[in-house]
Formats: sequence, C-alpha cells, structure tokens
Amino acid sequence: MNSMLTVPENFPPAYIRYLEAQDEGFAETVLMVMKQSVAEGKHGILISDQALDRGAETSKEVPFGEIVEGTR
Repeated sequence: MNSMLTVPENFPPAYIRYLEAQDEGFAETVLMVMKQSVAEGKHGILISDQALDRGAETSKEVPFGEIVEGTR
C-alpha cells in the first residue's frame, strides 16, 4: 500500500483493494470520494474510465462498498 495514503479502518475491503492497485495521484482522487461514500453509507463508487478524464464519484447505481469501472 502506498505509504502516503491514510486509509480509515472502516473502509470496505473492496475500497482498500482498489486503492492498493492505483498510482498515487489517482488514489488520492479516489480516496476523497471513498471517504464521502463511507460517511454517507448509501452508495458505492463509479470510476469513469475515459482516457482523458479519469474520475470517481459516488453513484446510487453502485451498491455501497463496491466499485464499478465504466463510462458514463
């Protein structure tokens, strides 16, 4: 795991596994969205995988604690 990131203990396992597989820059972006997801406890994370604009957001279409990669 990247030593620069501090991951809260209450994170779902899928979030932690996903972060471990990312480069540091994108992991920081995703981490902010994951913290929002965990705070709300309602929605999972949608990773938009468009070549120029990779991003992350909470999505009501994704169950809490899960991550889905795709395009919007």
